[in-house]
Amino acid sequence: MSQKNLSTVATDVIATYGITATNVINSYRFGGERVAGFVDQRFAAAVNRGASALRKDLRSNLIDSQQRVTGYYVKGIHLGTDKAENAVGVAVDLATKGVSLLTENAERIDRAINLNALATLGRAAVPAAELVNKMAERIEEGSSELVRRVSGKDMPAKALATIKLKAATSEATANRKRVTKAATRKVSAIVEEAANETSNAARRAARKIQTTGEQAINAAAETANETSNAARRAASKIKSAGEQAIKAAADTANATSNAARRAARTIKSAGDQVVSAVADTATETSNVARRVASKAKATGKAA
Repeated sequence: MSQKNLSTVATDVIATYGITATNVINSYRFGGERVAGFVDQRFAAAVNRGASALRKDLRSNLIDSQQRVTGYYVKGIHLGTDKAENAVGVAVDLATKGVSLLTENAERIDRAINLNALATLGRAAVPAAELVNKMAERIEEGSSELVRRVSGKDMPAKALATIKLKAATSEATANRKRVTKAATRKVSAIVEEAANETSNAARRAARKIQTTGEQAINAAAETANETSNAARRAASKIKSAGEQAIKAAADTANATSNAARRAARTIKSAGDQVVSAVADTATETSNVARRVASKAKATGKAA
């Protein structure tokens, strides 16, 4: 058999156990009602047997009081059995939903890994599941017979339990869907709130980053301006120092040139003086030579 048939067998077993539990609840309910009716009958018979000692109105009051007490008792039984039937419906609904989800997930995993393991497992597990289902059906039949014996009536116990189980399961399914929907809305609201908070935090972070970027840009611009002003001041100082150096060099060159001219003039004056002295010396020497020559000549003539 396939995995689908195995899940069907499991669902049938769950439903059978649900009917069995409902039969047990009905047995308690019908048994309690029967006991309450039996108590009312015995009490009324006891009161009526003592009719000679009790007035008619007193007998009526006693029987009415007893019936009110048993009525409260029966209402308590109905309230308890209704809650128990709802609990069985919730259990059957959750178990059936769990089998369905398990089957879907298992088939999805089997298709993903492509091992076809579920078909093999289904074929191996279905015989045991069918055996369990047969045992559950036998238990359910025994519980149906218990209902008929406790109620004292030949009633369709299985049909009655099936109807009650379907009603309880439908109510449990509706409640589960309503709770799931409400939880989904709550989770969606929480997620949306978290997303909004995250978005607001992101916007705040973006604004902080933008502000920090603007501050960094302004600081960089101010630094650039300050650097530019310092560069201009340094250039101005360098220019002034260059101009002063040029002026000093020019002054030095002018002073050197004046000193050279003065030295040239001094050298020229000294040269002129030397030349003049040499000329004077030569002239003096020439005069002396002429005088000597003249004396020599006069001496020669005298000799």
